[in-house]
Amino acid sequence: MELSGLENIYAESSVDYPTISYEDITVKNPASILLPYDTTKIDKLKVEEDEISKSLSSTEAIKKNNFIVVDNNVVFRPGPRVIDAIKIIRSGTSTSANVTQANNLGTYNTGSKIGYNVGALIYTRLFDSFQFSTGLDFAGKNFEVTPPSNVNTGTPGANTRIDSTTQKVANNYMNIPLNFNFGGMVTDKLGFTFNGGPYLGILLSTDDKSGMGYKNFDFGLVGSLTANYKIAPLTSVLLGAKYEYGGLNNLGNTPYVDRVSTSSLGFFTGIRLAID
Repeated sequence: MELSGLENIYAESSVDYPTISYEDITVKNPASILLPYDTTKIDKLKVEEDEISKSLSSTEAIKKNNFIVVDNNVVFRPGPRVIDAIKIIRSGTSTSANVTQANNLGTYNTGSKIGYNVGALIYTRLFDSFQFSTGLDFAGKNFEVTPPSNVNTGTPGANTRIDSTTQKVANNYMNIPLNFNFGGMVTDKLGFTFNGGPYLGILLSTDDKSGMGYKNFDFGLVGSLTANYKIAPLTSVLLGAKYEYGGLNNLGNTPYVDRVSTSSLGFFTGIRLAID
């Protein structure tokens, strides 16, 4: 295929364009690299954008490993993007609590309950296969707890009587993840990614009556493994698993308990919208 329009552009110029090797891809006529993309490895190349638009008007561009290759000669290397993709997820989670009781009290027995998880994450690309992600993640962390029978005795400073029967605790959080993401495509359609790091949770509501005294903030760790299947050039469906450990900062500290942490495991589905 001939690049219609390029010959006339170069015929009008007295510059002799060399051939330059750019990250193992040979670029002929390097001035045709579109600005303002990353040209840090190519010395002081400038080109008029209207000339480039003419050269692309009747050619086919093929994206290969973050390069756009036109007729195997002209290569455009996209620079860093502020937003690389948006991921919307919805899942069910099972949460269990770990409670360390105060001195002279019996054991807090806990059990797992099903909760929810709905969120939207934004990815920004740092390197070709390494991204940073953040966003908003709304989580319902529900579990079952049975306080010890002597919970209302031997607790100096406790002014409220605690129900010692088994009860469900429903805590709703808005989490802000600060995670790193890496992975990639294993075929043209299928890819796998790992996303993990810390998160900050803000307690929106709780119905705790078991004397654990939930704090307003939850600092924890989260990790997920996601399979994505491309259904359109910029759209993929998602299926994955997620584990979250909450309470690095100790979720509760009252006369009844010394420490509270949570563990959540869930499976999710969603959609990924890439920005190219």
